[in-house]
Amino acid sequence: MKSGTSRKVLASKEKRLITYAKEAWNKTLKEFYYPPLEEPRFVFDYSHKEGFYIDPDNQWKITMNLADAPLFKEEDDYVDFFHAISMHEVSHYEIIPYDGLIHAKLLKAAMKYVNHNFAPIVVNIFADLIIDTMMHKKYPDLMKWESQKTYEHISAKYGEKLSDFSKFLFRAYEKLWNYSLLDDSLLSKRDLIKTLETKTKTEEKKSEMIKLEQINEKICKGLKIITLFLKWII
Repeated sequence: MKSGTSRKVLASKEKRLITYAKEAWNKTLKEFYYPPLEEPRFVFDYSHKEGFYIDPDNQWKITMNLADAPLFKEEDDYVDFFHAISMHEVSHYEIIPYDGLIHAKLLKAAMKYVNHNFAPIVVNIFADLIIDTMMHKKYPDLMKWESQKTYEHISAKYGEKLSDFSKFLFRAYEKLWNYSLLDDSLLSKRDLIKTLETKTKTEEKKSEMIKLEQINEKICKGLKIITLFLKWII
């Protein structure tokens, strides 16, 4: 009986989330003057293997795993969150890469520095940073709120196991948008060394912290290039 009740509660919750997502999608279409795009494929993958993405194997249709959304108390917060996600995905059609030709050129450029396995990841990061920064200029409060809620959701789930890749993305938004998002997981080199001296003297920890700072320096160099590009196109 309890399992049957639980399934009904879950089905009711999923139905509500789909309603919020569809409302957000219709709102997004208005923002972009009704582009001829099909409604996204709404899924509930509680293994979290699915996310929010455009599926090239399914006629380039948008997939939205609504189970990946943070928990909110207010209905409007769900709509706002799915609105931000929907605008991001539609922007891949409207802004970058826009079409297959530009996407191929970006992949070719990326493969000058990384192999064919990593090139799509590099291109997607580049496109995501451009899209979200352009959206931030138009909807600063919404984008900061969405990134904050996403960070809180992910950091609560993974804690200290939050991946370096996730830290890189959130750190990039901090630099591009000039606001504080991350906690003490990313410190300045001076603070890292100070923490190192007070907590541990091991070479392994020292190497790890310095490596993190080197990654930050690379992020800054890359973001300077992206910032110049954004100033040119906006």
